[in-house]
Amino acid sequence: MILVENYKDKIFNDKSKVSKQVSMFRDFFLKMWWDGSKEFPVLTKKSDYWDKRNKEKQTDKFINEFVMNLELFPEDEANRIIWKRNIKSVIDNFFEQSDLITMREKEILLSDELIESTEKFINEAKEFNSNISFEELSQALRNLWIINIIQMLLSKDPKFTAAIFSYSMLYPYTDNFLDSADISKTDKLKINENFALKLSGKKVIANNKYEENLFKLVDKIEGEYNRKEYPNVFDSLLCIHGAQIKSLTQQKKEIGPYESDILGISFEKGGTSVLADAYIVNGDLSEEDAKFFFGYGVLLQLCDDLQDIQEDLKNGSMTIFSILANKWTLDNVTNNLINFTVNLLDNMPMSDNDNIYVLKDLIKKNCIQLILFAIAKNKKLYSRAYFKRMEQHFPYRTRYMNNQFKSLKRKYSKIKESYNGVDTAEIIMYALKS
Repeated sequence: MILVENYKDKIFNDKSKVSKQVSMFRDFFLKMWWDGSKEFPVLTKKSDYWDKRNKEKQTDKFINEFVMNLELFPEDEANRIIWKRNIKSVIDNFFEQSDLITMREKEILLSDELIESTEKFINEAKEFNSNISFEELSQALRNLWIINIIQMLLSKDPKFTAAIFSYSMLYPYTDNFLDSADISKTDKLKINENFALKLSGKKVIANNKYEENLFKLVDKIEGEYNRKEYPNVFDSLLCIHGAQIKSLTQQKKEIGPYESDILGISFEKGGTSVLADAYIVNGDLSEEDAKFFFGYGVLLQLCDDLQDIQEDLKNGSMTIFSILANKWTLDNVTNNLINFTVNLLDNMPMSDNDNIYVLKDLIKKNCIQLILFAIAKNKKLYSRAYFKRMEQHFPYRTRYMNNQFKSLKRKYSKIKESYNGVDTAEIIMYALKS
């Protein structure tokens, strides 16, 4: 990490408002984590074997009918009206029958504004990089949807902007680059030094296509936000960049929990990521909002780390979960994560927003579902008694949960090359819009 220290003082301003927030929020949420309850969480919804089977049948029926309709997308405009009515009926029937999501939550998630934001993003992403992979696009879209939720939490309509596009695209570019085991740590640090200089407003010449794309994305953000008027936007970008560099230490194999601040690094990386999202949305934030969005980022990072245990173990990436895996059961640390989720969301700042309670419940429900799917995926890392108790709260049977994403990806890939010469993503956007 010598390279980082060489340019840290020239670029990273530890006295900036955002840097101070990051330091303060990291310590706050670390204390909240260590003080958190390790007791089995209060999970209200239970599901027996037949409930699970019924949900699986409902879900399979919905997916199959939805895919079938996508494949039948008509060429004639008049027939598309009937087609759209049919596919809307398929969606509404599923949400009316399912208890996984309420109709009010569905209205928010499938609002015209959010669909339009997604459509514009996909089109812009493909124009920016015609070779973008399904995984990279999915990763960028996930950040876009987090930003859209942040917009709604801040009483704004979900919408697409150049800055939002650029920051969301930086994720597949920088995260995957840093996570790659095929690139040496020295090369990573050299490129990240140039990127940090660019983020700090210095004039830097791109040395390769990768840097050229990174710099273009930063230019788009600068086109929307003036550096002098919105310094916190760019300081937040520098903070997430600094956190990503620190996370390189997590890629060492066999690192112990007392050899590096693994949890603090994860908290900082996750927290700064969503904090930057919020600054990109609003330009500036109240202290209360900034703290919540940092905590929300911590929560999402922990959920991701729990889901990615096996990949992290294989790649030698150390997180609080991969360090514990195969040495102790993950029972208590998972209880802590669920209780942390509830605590964070129950104490989130409340604005004068009609949707705020729905959004809060939606975020909580989504995060707990992510955790449940991670438990199902990593059954061997839990005690038998704990897994059996937690299994009662799974929405589906364990095998179904573990195969669901693979099944969806397989079905999507079969229709990826469009019917009638129209891209599948375009057909889905057309179907979802009012």
